[in-house]
Amino acid sequence: MDKQIEKRNEQVQELRNKCKELEKEFEILCQQNGSTHTPGELKVLHIRRLKEYNELRDTGLRLVQIIAGEKQCKLKEVFDEMGFDMEDR
Repeated sequence: MDKQIEKRNEQVQELRNKCKELEKEFEILCQQNGSTHTPGELKVLHIRRLKEYNELRDTGLRLVQIIAGEKQCKLKEVFDEMGFDMEDR
C-alpha cells in the first residue's frame, strides 16, 4: 500500500512539473506573439472560431447542394468544377 501511495505521489509531482513547464512555454509563446490572453480565454476563442468555421462550411455546402440540384449533378462534380476538394482538412 505504501509503495502505491509513493508511486502515485511521484506521478502527481511529475504532472505538476509538466504543468509548470507548459505554463512557462505558454508565457514565452504569448510574449513572442504579443498575446495577452490566458489559456482559458484562448480556449474559448478557439472554440468560437471553430463554430464560426463550421457554420460557414455548412452554408457553403448548402449552396453547393442547391447548385448541384439545379444542374442535376453530383456534389463532387460541382466541387471539381469550382476547383475545391470535398475533403475537410
